Amino acid sequence: MVDDDPTDRQLAELADAIMRIARDLDPQAGGLDLVPLTGTETTVLRWVHRNPGTSPSAAAEATGLRRPNLSAAVRSLEDKGLVRRAPDPADQRQQRLEATALADESVARIREYWTARVRAALGGDVGEACATVDLLERLETGLRAR
Repeated sequence: MVDDDPTDRQLAELADAIMRIARDLDPQAGGLDLVPLTGTETTVLRWVHRNPGTSPSAAAEATGLRRPNLSAAVRSLEDKGLVRRAPDPADQRQQRLEATALADESVARIREYWTARVRAALGGDVGEACATVDLLERLETGLRAR
């Protein structure tokens, strides 16, 4: 049982805190005027934005989505003007995914929103938060590897 080990309790509390913080940082709930996205669309857009020129296969593998689900999300993101497909210059039969200027603008607005919220919540003392980024990125990488 998780509560038998103090370390397990702390790890469960870490996960719970991450979930609460994620809800508090939700830009849709924060009143930002953004193109509404599903969770799957958000996952795909985040990957495409961080990995310009990614292939649909690489995006599906990296996000853990089945290829049909990824294709549906990409079509929807294209319809919303956030992603475009372009032929791979090395192989015209292959496609690459690129974020559009609208996606870049939206991501910048979200990041500004997050920065302001986190800075205000920490009272401007951001040193520990910056050090925590490495830990959270290791956690994300470890979770994705499973």
